Amino acid sequence: MSIKMKIVVTGSLGNISRPLVVQLIKQGHQVTVISSSAARKVEIEQLGAQAAIGEIEDSIFLNKTFEDQDAAYCMIPPFNFFGKQNLDYQKQALEISTNYVQAIQKAGIKKVIHLSSVGAEKSNGAGVLVFHYIAESVFKKLPSDVTVIHIRPASFDYNLYAFMDMVKGKGFLQGVIGKLLYLQHYGLKGLLKGYSGIILSNYGGADKIAWVSPIDIASAIAEEINTQQRGKKGRYVASEELTCQEIATTLGNAIGKPYLKWVLISDKQMTGAFIKIGATDTIAKEFTEMNMAMHDGSLFEDYFKNRPAILGRVKIKDFAKEFAIKYNQQ
Repeated sequence: MSIKMKIVVTGSLGNISRPLVVQLIKQGHQVTVISSSAARKVEIEQLGAQAAIGEIEDSIFLNKTFEDQDAAYCMIPPFNFFGKQNLDYQKQALEISTNYVQAIQKAGIKKVIHLSSVGAEKSNGAGVLVFHYIAESVFKKLPSDVTVIHIRPASFDYNLYAFMDMVKGKGFLQGVIGKLLYLQHYGLKGLLKGYSGIILSNYGGADKIAWVSPIDIASAIAEEINTQQRGKKGRYVASEELTCQEIATTLGNAIGKPYLKWVLISDKQMTGAFIKIGATDTIAKEFTEMNMAMHDGSLFEDYFKNRPAILGRVKIKDFAKEFAIKYNQQ
């Protein structure tokens, strides 16, 4: 039987926070959800949680919200990498993490679950994921009597939605590169029938990737909140380990394209594609570097040394059903 606690959850009702809030409330905990959107207030309260509307960049708001809480789930919100030209995401990650740590100390919270990432142990070589290294470094400064669990998820399955337009033959990476590779794999007859059925990236094919569902991440977070174990540690979370082509085949079967291929392109082509969709030169190169680390395996090196003993219950075949629904709605 878990001890009933007051728990503050960041991330509003996002892909991880929503199922987490539902689980914690079912377990009898008193949950406060931080959201920057006032429009979320009613929805949060309907789940049985309290809503705290404000910005985590506002240290005064954060300090007040963390008061009297027993535990905190802390995440850094997604950055607008492809729309903000003057984005300094590393500085923002440092400032947000520092705000969290100060609020935790002022409130006297003794249990902290921090959403990190695979690759967070790397100070370089993991591209944009370096902000997780920065955040972990800040949380590690908390006193020894504060339990800190760094949840390190594998690649999120819902990131595969980014390839949907490409699979349809439009949008991201459409043009000469895609059509030439499509011609290479399917021949002129296939190209004339319509350019679709291909995923392009500078990682893929036979590259083995650990994938994770946000539902399984939420379950891991809830488990860590309820455990009585103390100290500081990192925990990897994954649902399945598959090659990129196995992913493509599963998605392809779900949408009626069993021939779907995941094809490698060059790093230079990948950088150009990121710039095309709005990234700065620097951000484009850092995203390319992250993909390079996925391709050469270095991003998952520590994961495979410390892989979870039990993988999550939500598999890619389950995600593929949701992918197919959205694919057919567009």
